[in-house]
Amino acid sequence: MEDINNSELEALRKENEELKSIVDKATSKKKRKEERKKNTLTWTWKLFVGNSLNKNFNDWFSEYHSEKKVSPNTSANLLTSLVRRFLRVRLLSVILLLFSVVPSLISIYVLVKQNHLIETQNALVEGSRKSSYSFQLAGIYDAISRNGSNINRNIKSRIIALSHSLTPYHILEDNGELSEKLYSPERSQLLLFLVNAGIPSSKLDEIYASADFSHCYFKNTNLSGRYLSGINLSHSTFENAELHKANLNEANLTDANFIKAQFSNGQAVNAIFVGSDLTNARIVKTNLTGADFSNTDTDNANFDRSTLKDSKGL
Repeated sequence: MEDINNSELEALRKENEELKSIVDKATSKKKRKEERKKNTLTWTWKLFVGNSLNKNFNDWFSEYHSEKKVSPNTSANLLTSLVRRFLRVRLLSVILLLFSVVPSLISIYVLVKQNHLIETQNALVEGSRKSSYSFQLAGIYDAISRNGSNINRNIKSRIIALSHSLTPYHILEDNGELSEKLYSPERSQLLLFLVNAGIPSSKLDEIYASADFSHCYFKNTNLSGRYLSGINLSHSTFENAELHKANLNEANLTDANFIKAQFSNGQAVNAIFVGSDLTNARIVKTNLTGADFSNTDTDNANFDRSTLKDSKGL
Protein backbone atom coordinates (compact mmCIF):
# COMPACT_ATOMS: atom_id res chain seq x y z
CA MET A 1 0.00 0.00 0.00
CA GLU A 2 2.79 2.33 0.92
CA ASP A 3 4.60 1.52 -2.35
CA ILE A 4 1.49 2.46 -4.31
CA ASN A 5 1.17 5.77 -2.48
CA ASN A 6 4.83 6.55 -3.10
CA SER A 7 4.44 5.73 -6.77
CA GLU A 8 1.42 8.03 -7.06
CA LEU A 9 3.23 10.80 -5.23
CA GLU A 10 6.22 10.44 -7.57
CA ALA A 11 3.92 10.62 -10.61
CA LEU A 12 2.21 13.70 -9.20
CA ARG A 13 5.56 15.30 -8.49
CA LYS A 14 6.75 14.75 -12.09
CA GLU A 15 3.48 16.05 -13.46
CA ASN A 16 3.75 19.08 -11.21
CA GLU A 17 7.28 19.75 -12.45
CA GLU A 18 6.17 19.47 -16.07
CA LEU A 19 3.31 21.88 -15.46
CA LYS A 20 5.63 24.24 -13.68
CA SER A 21 8.07 24.06 -16.61
CA ILE A 22 5.28 24.87 -19.03
CA VAL A 23 4.11 27.78 -16.90
CA ASP A 24 7.68 29.08 -16.60
CA LYS A 25 8.15 28.93 -20.36
CA ALA A 26 4.87 30.71 -20.97
CA THR A 27 5.74 33.35 -18.38
CA SER A 28 9.21 33.79 -19.87
CA LYS A 29 7.76 34.10 -23.37
CA LYS A 30 5.25 36.67 -22.15
CA LYS A 31 8.00 38.64 -20.44
CA ARG A 32 10.14 38.60 -23.58
CA LYS A 33 7.16 39.77 -25.64
CA GLU A 34 6.44 42.56 -23.20
CA GLU A 35 10.12 43.51 -23.18
CA ARG A 36 10.21 43.70 -26.98
CA LYS A 37 7.06 45.78 -26.96
CA LYS A 38 8.55 48.07 -24.35
CA ASN A 39 11.79 48.39 -26.31
CA THR A 40 9.84 49.15 -29.50
CA LEU A 41 7.82 51.84 -27.77
CA THR A 42 10.97 53.26 -26.20
CA TRP A 43 12.76 53.32 -29.55
CA THR A 44 9.74 54.94 -31.23
CA TRP A 45 9.51 57.53 -28.47
CA LYS A 46 13.21 58.31 -28.75
CA LEU A 47 12.90 58.53 -32.51
CA PHE A 48 10.14 61.13 -32.41
CA VAL A 49 11.04 62.84 -29.13
CA GLY A 50 14.72 62.16 -28.54
CA ASN A 51 16.86 62.46 -25.42
CA SER A 52 17.41 66.18 -25.89
CA LEU A 53 13.72 67.05 -26.04
CA ASN A 54 12.94 64.71 -23.17
CA LYS A 55 15.61 66.33 -20.99
CA ASN A 56 14.47 69.85 -21.85
CA PHE A 57 10.87 68.95 -21.03
CA ASN A 58 11.95 67.57 -17.68
CA ASP A 59 14.01 70.68 -16.92
CA TRP A 60 11.17 73.00 -17.89
CA PHE A 61 8.55 71.15 -15.84
CA SER A 62 10.91 70.85 -12.89
CA GLU A 63 11.46 74.60 -12.86
CA TYR A 64 7.78 75.27 -13.54
CA HIS A 65 6.69 73.25 -10.49
CA SER A 66 9.43 74.62 -8.28
CA GLU A 67 9.28 77.85 -6.38
CA LYS A 68 11.60 79.69 -8.75
CA LYS A 69 10.47 80.97 -12.12
CA VAL A 70 11.28 79.15 -15.34
CA SER A 71 14.50 80.62 -16.71
CA PRO A 72 14.58 82.04 -20.29
CA ASN A 73 17.44 79.69 -21.12
CA THR A 74 15.35 76.64 -20.19
CA SER A 75 12.40 77.85 -22.25
CA ALA A 76 14.73 78.59 -25.17
CA ASN A 77 16.23 75.11 -24.97
CA LEU A 78 12.75 73.56 -24.96
CA LEU A 79 11.63 75.66 -27.94
CA THR A 80 14.80 74.79 -29.86
CA SER A 81 14.28 71.10 -29.20
CA LEU A 82 10.67 71.34 -30.35
CA VAL A 83 11.70 73.05 -33.59
CA ARG A 84 14.44 70.48 -34.21
CA ARG A 85 12.00 67.65 -33.55
CA PHE A 86 9.41 69.21 -35.86
CA LEU A 87 11.97 69.53 -38.65
CA ARG A 88 13.17 65.98 -38.12
CA VAL A 89 9.62 64.64 -38.26
CA ARG A 90 8.96 66.67 -41.41
CA LEU A 91 12.13 65.30 -42.96
CA LEU A 92 11.02 61.78 -42.08
CA SER A 93 7.63 62.51 -43.68
CA VAL A 94 9.35 63.69 -46.86
CA ILE A 95 11.48 60.54 -46.96
CA LEU A 96 8.40 58.35 -46.52
CA LEU A 97 6.63 60.36 -49.20
CA LEU A 98 9.54 59.79 -51.59
CA PHE A 99 9.36 56.06 -50.93
CA SER A 100 5.74 56.16 -52.04
CA VAL A 101 6.21 58.60 -54.94
CA VAL A 102 9.25 56.97 -56.58
CA PRO A 103 7.47 53.68 -57.41
CA SER A 104 4.57 55.71 -58.81
CA LEU A 105 6.93 57.71 -61.03
CA ILE A 106 8.58 54.51 -62.22
CA SER A 107 5.17 53.06 -63.06
CA ILE A 108 4.23 56.20 -64.98
CA TYR A 109 7.53 56.07 -66.90
CA VAL A 110 6.98 52.41 -67.81
CA LEU A 111 3.41 53.20 -68.86
CA VAL A 112 4.57 56.09 -71.08
CA LYS A 113 7.20 53.85 -72.70
CA GLN A 114 4.60 51.16 -73.30
CA ASN A 115 2.23 53.71 -74.86
CA HIS A 116 5.05 54.94 -77.08
CA LEU A 117 5.79 51.39 -78.21
CA ILE A 118 2.12 50.79 -78.88
CA GLU A 119 1.92 53.98 -80.95
CA THR A 120 5.01 52.92 -82.89
CA GLN A 121 3.55 49.47 -83.48
CA ASN A 122 0.23 50.93 -84.65
CA ALA A 123 2.05 53.29 -87.01
CA LEU A 124 4.08 50.42 -88.43
CA VAL A 125 0.93 48.35 -88.93
CA GLU A 126 -0.65 51.29 -90.75
CA GLY A 127 2.50 51.73 -92.83
CA SER A 128 2.49 48.03 -93.66
CA ARG A 129 -1.12 48.30 -94.78
CA LYS A 130 -0.39 51.32 -96.98
CA SER A 131 2.71 49.72 -98.46
CA SER A 132 0.59 46.83 -99.73
CA TYR A 133 0.55 48.59 -103.11
CA SER A 134 3.87 46.91 -103.89
CA PHE A 135 2.27 44.50 -106.37
CA GLN A 136 0.79 47.47 -108.27
CA LEU A 137 4.19 49.14 -108.33
CA ALA A 138 5.69 45.92 -109.65
CA GLY A 139 3.04 45.84 -112.40
CA ILE A 140 3.93 49.38 -113.52
CA TYR A 141 7.65 48.61 -113.43
CA ASP A 142 7.06 45.55 -115.57
CA ALA A 143 4.92 47.51 -118.07
CA ILE A 144 7.56 50.27 -118.40
CA SER A 145 10.33 47.68 -118.78
CA ARG A 146 8.42 45.99 -121.64
CA ASN A 147 7.54 49.25 -123.44
CA GLY A 148 10.77 51.10 -122.72
CA SER A 149 10.50 54.83 -123.29
CA ASN A 150 7.39 54.35 -125.40
CA ILE A 151 4.89 54.32 -122.55
CA ASN A 152 1.28 54.65 -123.59
CA ARG A 153 -1.58 56.62 -122.12
CA ASN A 154 -2.82 53.67 -120.09
CA ILE A 155 0.51 53.32 -118.25
CA LYS A 156 0.67 57.07 -117.58
CA SER A 157 -2.87 56.98 -116.15
CA ARG A 158 -1.93 54.08 -113.89
CA ILE A 159 1.15 55.95 -112.66
CA ILE A 160 -0.87 59.10 -111.91
CA ALA A 161 -3.63 57.20 -110.12
CA LEU A 162 -1.19 55.17 -108.07
CA SER A 163 0.77 58.26 -106.99
CA HIS A 164 -2.40 59.63 -105.40
CA SER A 165 -3.16 56.30 -103.72
CA LEU A 166 0.27 56.04 -102.06
CA THR A 167 -0.64 58.29 -99.12
CA PRO A 168 2.08 59.31 -96.63
CA TYR A 169 2.46 58.06 -93.06
CA HIS A 170 4.92 58.16 -90.16
CA ILE A 171 7.89 55.98 -91.05
CA LEU A 172 10.49 54.36 -88.80
CA GLU A 173 13.77 56.24 -89.29
CA ASP A 174 17.36 55.07 -88.79
CA ASN A 175 17.35 56.10 -85.11
CA GLY A 176 14.49 53.72 -84.37
CA GLU A 177 11.99 56.55 -83.82
CA LEU A 178 8.94 57.44 -85.85
CA SER A 179 9.39 60.42 -88.17
CA GLU A 180 7.76 63.64 -87.04
CA LYS A 181 6.49 64.35 -90.55
CA LEU A 182 4.54 62.13 -92.93
CA TYR A 183 6.37 60.48 -95.83
CA SER A 184 5.54 58.04 -98.60
CA PRO A 185 8.49 55.74 -99.38
CA GLU A 186 6.37 54.12 -102.09
CA ARG A 187 6.00 57.42 -103.98
CA SER A 188 9.75 57.91 -103.61
CA GLN A 189 10.38 54.46 -105.05
CA LEU A 190 8.00 55.10 -107.97
CA LEU A 191 9.61 58.45 -108.80
CA LEU A 192 13.13 57.03 -108.63
CA PHE A 193 12.13 54.34 -111.08
CA LEU A 194 10.61 56.87 -113.47
CA VAL A 195 13.61 59.22 -113.54
CA ASN A 196 15.98 56.30 -114.07
CA ALA A 197 13.93 54.48 -116.73
CA GLY A 198 15.03 56.65 -119.67
CA ILE A 199 11.54 58.10 -120.18
CA PRO A 200 11.60 61.25 -122.37
CA SER A 201 11.19 64.54 -120.51
CA SER A 202 8.06 65.38 -122.54
CA LYS A 203 6.28 62.30 -121.19
CA LEU A 204 7.57 62.96 -117.69
CA ASP A 205 6.05 66.44 -117.98
CA GLU A 206 2.67 64.85 -118.68
CA ILE A 207 3.01 62.63 -115.62
CA TYR A 208 4.31 65.40 -113.33
CA ALA A 209 1.43 67.70 -114.34
CA SER A 210 -1.18 65.41 -112.76
CA ALA A 211 0.70 63.06 -110.40
CA ASP A 212 1.27 63.71 -106.70
CA PHE A 213 4.85 63.19 -105.52
CA SER A 214 4.61 65.24 -102.35
CA HIS A 215 5.96 63.81 -99.05
CA CYS A 216 8.72 61.85 -100.77
CA TYR A 217 11.66 60.59 -98.72
CA PHE A 218 15.02 61.24 -100.42
CA LYS A 219 17.31 61.52 -97.43
CA ASN A 220 20.91 60.66 -98.43
CA THR A 221 19.72 59.96 -101.99
CA ASN A 222 21.64 60.77 -105.18
CA LEU A 223 19.36 62.57 -107.66
CA SER A 224 22.12 64.15 -109.71
CA GLY A 225 21.21 64.90 -113.32
CA ARG A 226 17.57 63.90 -112.86
CA TYR A 227 14.70 65.65 -114.62
CA LEU A 228 12.23 66.98 -112.02
CA SER A 229 10.88 70.06 -113.78
CA GLY A 230 7.36 71.10 -112.78
CA ILE A 231 6.94 68.27 -110.28
CA ASN A 232 5.14 68.53 -106.96
CA LEU A 233 7.69 67.58 -104.27
CA SER A 234 6.23 69.64 -101.47
CA HIS A 235 6.79 68.42 -97.90
CA SER A 236 9.53 66.07 -99.13
CA THR A 237 12.94 65.62 -97.53
CA PHE A 238 16.23 65.96 -99.42
CA GLU A 239 18.37 66.04 -96.31
CA ASN A 240 22.01 65.38 -97.23
CA ALA A 241 20.91 64.47 -100.78
CA GLU A 242 22.91 65.17 -103.96
CA LEU A 243 21.17 67.12 -106.73
CA HIS A 244 24.10 68.08 -108.95
CA LYS A 245 23.00 69.13 -112.47
CA ALA A 246 19.37 68.30 -111.62
CA ASN A 247 16.51 70.16 -113.33
CA LEU A 248 14.04 71.58 -110.79
CA ASN A 249 12.58 74.34 -112.95
CA GLU A 250 9.11 75.40 -111.69
CA ALA A 251 9.11 72.54 -109.18
CA ASN A 252 6.89 72.86 -106.11
CA LEU A 253 9.27 72.44 -103.14
CA THR A 254 7.09 74.04 -100.48
CA ASP A 255 8.03 73.05 -96.90
CA ALA A 256 10.74 70.72 -98.19
CA ASN A 257 13.81 69.75 -96.16
CA PHE A 258 17.11 70.59 -97.87
CA ILE A 259 19.33 70.48 -94.78
CA LYS A 260 22.94 69.82 -95.89
CA ALA A 261 21.75 69.15 -99.45
CA GLN A 262 24.30 69.48 -102.27
CA PHE A 263 22.97 71.24 -105.41
CA SER A 264 25.45 72.51 -108.01
CA ASN A 265 25.42 73.34 -111.73
CA GLY A 266 21.66 72.77 -111.78
CA GLN A 267 18.49 74.66 -112.63
CA ALA A 268 15.65 75.77 -110.40
CA VAL A 269 14.12 78.61 -112.41
CA ASN A 270 10.84 79.81 -110.86
CA ALA A 271 11.01 76.96 -108.33
CA ILE A 272 8.95 77.39 -105.16
CA PHE A 273 10.99 76.99 -101.96
CA VAL A 274 8.40 78.67 -99.69
CA GLY A 275 8.78 77.53 -96.07
CA SER A 276 11.62 75.13 -96.90
CA ASP A 277 14.64 74.51 -94.68
CA LEU A 278 17.94 75.16 -96.48
CA THR A 279 20.11 75.10 -93.36
CA ASN A 280 23.74 74.33 -94.29
CA ALA A 281 22.66 73.59 -97.87
CA ARG A 282 25.21 74.13 -100.66
CA ILE A 283 23.49 75.51 -103.76
CA VAL A 284 26.29 76.78 -105.99
CA LYS A 285 26.58 77.62 -109.69
CA THR A 286 22.83 77.06 -110.03
CA ASN A 287 20.27 79.08 -111.96
CA LEU A 288 17.69 80.23 -109.38
CA THR A 289 16.13 82.99 -111.47
CA GLY A 290 12.65 83.89 -110.20
CA ALA A 291 12.77 81.30 -107.41
CA ASP A 292 10.56 82.01 -104.37
CA PHE A 293 12.38 81.70 -101.02
CA SER A 294 9.69 83.34 -98.88
CA ASN A 295 9.77 82.21 -95.23
CA THR A 296 12.68 79.93 -96.05
CA ASP A 297 15.36 79.11 -93.46
CA THR A 298 18.68 79.80 -95.21
CA ASP A 299 20.92 79.71 -92.15
CA ASN A 300 24.52 79.01 -93.30
CA ALA A 301 23.25 78.21 -96.81
CA ASN A 302 25.85 78.71 -99.58
CA PHE A 303 24.61 80.32 -102.84
CA ASP A 304 28.09 81.00 -104.22
CA ARG A 305 28.04 81.91 -107.95
CA SER A 306 24.35 81.03 -108.29
CA THR A 307 22.01 83.22 -110.33
CA LEU A 308 19.42 84.82 -108.06
CA LYS A 309 17.92 87.33 -110.48
CA ASP A 310 14.28 88.22 -109.63
CA SER A 311 14.27 85.69 -106.79
CA LYS A 312 12.08 86.42 -103.74
CA GLY A 313 12.72 86.19 -100.02
CA LEU A 314 16.54 86.33 -100.01
